[in-house]
Amino acid sequence: MGKVGAGVWDLVFPPGPPDLIADMFSAAVVADAIRPYDADLAQSVETCRDWRREYHRVFRGMTALAISAPEISLGMAAAGLDSVRHMLRFAVGRTVATLDTIDVDAEADAAVLETAEVAGEAAAVKRLEVPWRGLLLAEDALRLRLARWQTEGILEPDFVAAIERVIDHPEWLALPGFRVTVTGAGAELGPLRPLLAWGAEVLAVDRPGRARWDRLRAAARGGAGVMRFPVTDTEPGVDIARSFPALARWITAHSDARPVLGLYAELPGAAGVRLAAASDVLAETLLRHHPDAALALLGSPTDTYAVPASVVAAARDQLVRRGFRGSAQDLVHKLAPRSLYRLNYTRPIFDTEGGAWGLFDNLPALAGPDYALAQRLPRWRAVLAKSAGHPVSFTVAPPAWTRSLAREPGWRTAAYRAASRFGIEVFDPATARTLLAAKLVADLHAPDEPRIPNPEALFATGAAHGGLWRQPFAPRSLLAPAALSGAIRELRHKFQ
Repeated sequence: MGKVGAGVWDLVFPPGPPDLIADMFSAAVVADAIRPYDADLAQSVETCRDWRREYHRVFRGMTALAISAPEISLGMAAAGLDSVRHMLRFAVGRTVATLDTIDVDAEADAAVLETAEVAGEAAAVKRLEVPWRGLLLAEDALRLRLARWQTEGILEPDFVAAIERVIDHPEWLALPGFRVTVTGAGAELGPLRPLLAWGAEVLAVDRPGRARWDRLRAAARGGAGVMRFPVTDTEPGVDIARSFPALARWITAHSDARPVLGLYAELPGAAGVRLAAASDVLAETLLRHHPDAALALLGSPTDTYAVPASVVAAARDQLVRRGFRGSAQDLVHKLAPRSLYRLNYTRPIFDTEGGAWGLFDNLPALAGPDYALAQRLPRWRAVLAKSAGHPVSFTVAPPAWTRSLAREPGWRTAAYRAASRFGIEVFDPATARTLLAAKLVADLHAPDEPRIPNPEALFATGAAHGGLWRQPFAPRSLLAPAALSGAIRELRHKFQ
């Protein structure tokens, strides 16, 4: 493995029509990941005539397969990431090479990123304060709200316990001894703003763009910490998918404190897969160079996860509390057509230790295989990093009123507005990102624990799913009735 040469690296798919190649790429990666463990499922992927219609079934099956045994979870993660590296291409000028033939360390001097910084001008926030519906919750008031969220099934008990530890230890907030790199620094649910408000030192990575960096620098000045960021040709920002060797070197050069790599950058479509792949190489490089490095990620609420039996039992108890009795099948036929009010959990999945799990499936039917694979790549890296002994903070985020929601169809917004009627809370971004950042702080200060017996449990522990997991009905099956309910409510408000 040698040097390709100086210049901008561009991560690309193999040649061909972009949409077709992206679909073929995601199908090939999934097939490579599952082939050693379920040859029939892999063959169904390879012979699939409509991958965009069938990918949902396969990702669901892949999640069930992963929870069945630790060696399968880890094996699929390694095989899937190896497949990505074998098939993606990096282009530098006229030279094209596969990722698995490139020595990232040898190429890191192909370009040098300059550094700029912004120091905060405000006093550090010395206690955990969470904005919520016009209030600023702290100490006892925050504890009461956390207890209420847990009782209502909005937050998992381990998440609540983590936030309570931060309330007890406000000195953790500034993350002394740590330096967090936040890729996707402008992400609405990312930890950049809370960490800066608490006085932390942060390495901010995001794409170039004047408006984006004006907002980020203003947020840094309004905080109490220090934000350092890469500069390319006098412009702030860097494209991870085009400059990750130089970026890996830049991050390593600033690792005089214990490094934490936070992967929060996302893009839609095939670009999201490219970004996830480049981010994974960045993560693998940093973790390899720093045995004490930690990894931080957020899981999307719109994905598939294996959840413990206690969550499944809570969802079933909700049916009883709402007055529904009888068999699950009778209930479904009684309530609505098959596509509506479908139960969240049906048959349990058993692992090799005899543990029972439920399969939560909220992967959007129209999201596409690119989205599903971009969500899965960081999950594969997370289980491998955890298995190798690295601290990993992985938290499933709640549904939130992010800017991207404004670009969604109107019926989805109406459904979100009616979500509370179904036991789901849609969070304001400021509330969600403060809670999620506090969870990161708690995870980084958690004592060393024995390795979890099942790697997939990493995603189920300490989730902040907003009530989606403990809801008796599958969230996708509630979209239509929730949208109708929300539209009726908006009409009533309009004419009152």
